[in-house]
Amino acid sequence: MTQTVEATPDERAALAKRFDLQELTQLSAKLAVRRVRGGKYVSVSGRVSAAAVQNCVISLEPVPAQVESDFALVLGPIDSAPERGEIDITGEDDELEPWPEEGLDLGEIAAQYFSLALDPYPRAEGAAVPEDYIATEEEESVDSATTEESDKPNPFARLAGLAKKG
Repeated sequence: MTQTVEATPDERAALAKRFDLQELTQLSAKLAVRRVRGGKYVSVSGRVSAAAVQNCVISLEPVPAQVESDFALVLGPIDSAPERGEIDITGEDDELEPWPEEGLDLGEIAAQYFSLALDPYPRAEGAAVPEDYIATEEEESVDSATTEESDKPNPFARLAGLAKKG
């Protein structure tokens, strides 16, 4: 069975809040759902397409994001799930996921794979970390030496003394 799901304006608003987006203007997925292994498991594969606006990790300016991502997974009952690596369910590298208690929700599957395809650290064009936030190598070595000396005794101090005797 093939199916297309598309998020409504209310669903997009809720997903934008859930994934900390400024805006989610479009989210859809084309999915293929089929039974595998005698009907005991369900394979879901498809493509997620979305248009969103993320926050720049540096300036918090809007960063447009266009997502096109393929995915595949296999769902099966928790109690009969084989041990990882025990058998090949589909002949592909799909991972076995437990069958959700509430049933198969294709919209939720699309939303989860959309979130995985988003850039985790979006940057606006030209956004850069201010120079006063970037420590030089000298500052880092001084900070780490100061931290080591003040927080805990150096475990190699005794070894240094033994090396001088020998």
